Amino acid sequence: MNRWHLVVVVGLFLLAGVPAHAYGDPSGGTLFQVLLPALAALWATWMIFAHRVRSALASIYRKLRGAVSPEPTD
Repeated sequence: MNRWHLVVVVGLFLLAGVPAHAYGDPSGGTLFQVLLPALAALWATWMIFAHRVRSALASIYRKLRGAVSPEPTD
């Protein structure tokens, strides 16, 4: 599964929460029913890309400190 497929899956998951407002009550339940799938989609996206984000941030910090990343030895 490449990156484009993941974007489509997450986008469809976000859109799945939009019809939930049809069953909501006016006391705020609608907000919860719409935002919970969006929050779940954001959490799923974080879980998928967390390692990549952490690696990129660590690389940026190393470059800012002037440290050279260790080269693997064969």
